[in-house]
Amino acid sequence: MQRHHEKAKSMRNKLTVSLLSITILIFININFSACSKKKNNDIEKEKVISIMQETQSKMQAPGWMASVKTPTDHYEISGGKANLSTNSEMMTTDLLRIGSITKSFTATLILILCDEGAIKLDNKLDNYYPEFPNSDKVTVRQLLMHTSGIVSWDENDSIRNEIYNGNSNWTIDKLIGWASQQEFHFEPGTGFHYSNIGYFLLGKIIEQSSGSTVDLLMEEKICAPLNLKHTFMPVSPHPSGETIHGYDGSSGNVEDMTGTPQADAINFELAWTAGAMLSTLEDLSVWIRAISNGDLLSDSLHYEQMPILMPPTEQLPYWSGYGMGINQTGVWLSHNGAISGYICNMTYYPEEDASIVTFFNKFSAFDVDENTTDLNAFANNTLEIIKYLYPETLQTAN
Repeated sequence: MQRHHEKAKSMRNKLTVSLLSITILIFININFSACSKKKNNDIEKEKVISIMQETQSKMQAPGWMASVKTPTDHYEISGGKANLSTNSEMMTTDLLRIGSITKSFTATLILILCDEGAIKLDNKLDNYYPEFPNSDKVTVRQLLMHTSGIVSWDENDSIRNEIYNGNSNWTIDKLIGWASQQEFHFEPGTGFHYSNIGYFLLGKIIEQSSGSTVDLLMEEKICAPLNLKHTFMPVSPHPSGETIHGYDGSSGNVEDMTGTPQADAINFELAWTAGAMLSTLEDLSVWIRAISNGDLLSDSLHYEQMPILMPPTEQLPYWSGYGMGINQTGVWLSHNGAISGYICNMTYYPEEDASIVTFFNKFSAFDVDENTTDLNAFANNTLEIIKYLYPETLQTAN
């Protein structure tokens, strides 16, 4: 762990937690769920497996899993290890730490409360945090869309170093207080800057407006109605049923970070409504469809959440942008999440009712070079799967 401490001191400002080019041969055990036996589907599945294995090798990830679901086909696949010390295999039913995909749940919960009249999108922050600078200008809508200009803790060298060195006593409330003393990136509503602090504030607004807790509301208003049986906001760092360990390559070696103070801080104490939730492949496949369809929202608030109406019209073509807890790039809706030891992505093509969910139990949060390499390899993984399954969609992406 000493090398983590040394490297943390040299990290650059642009490294963000929310967001090993060493190719090695790794023995992979593949686990298949029930799926179609058609030859073309088998060939397709083998290609996706090959892409996942190639990315696993590039990232030096112990394990991976993926789901592809369309109206005519559905397969869930996994390979490698969930825990190297016990030699346990990655299983497609394992709980996943989904990182910033949590924001899609937080945003939807805010919109549900808007439908119920407890919150309004144009409510000002001064209704909840009047002591916060510019609170008379910052709106709930801006917090949802990362257009408030509020800073994010993971951009601060001093805070990051304390956390990465394992001697932090930061809490959500302390981070909100710290952010209230920092300069804004821009005047509220005039730019875009991804902010975990903004989503912490949304969590506080949810609890102040509802008189309940986020974990209970997530279950009552999202997970239960959609029958997401394995999706929840944890109330402890290592909830019952979690078996996948998370690994980091910042020291030059792939190390198990599970249970360390650093990982517990990033993945639990300082994640909450910005990145703490757990789910499964199956549940995420249901969830991304529900967001796209607006299953839990009125038509008007579904319209507000989407970056653009789907499908597009001549007047509203495909584009790239962030809505409220959901991103659009070309014809694809998506959100990803990267925390200490885990990286996950859910992607959906509404016109074809096609979802892709991918996950690796390796993400380097403690060194900027390893962090960037992992992010690039993971982004390319999604691109390669889309290129193989739906190459025509890449021609319309901006």
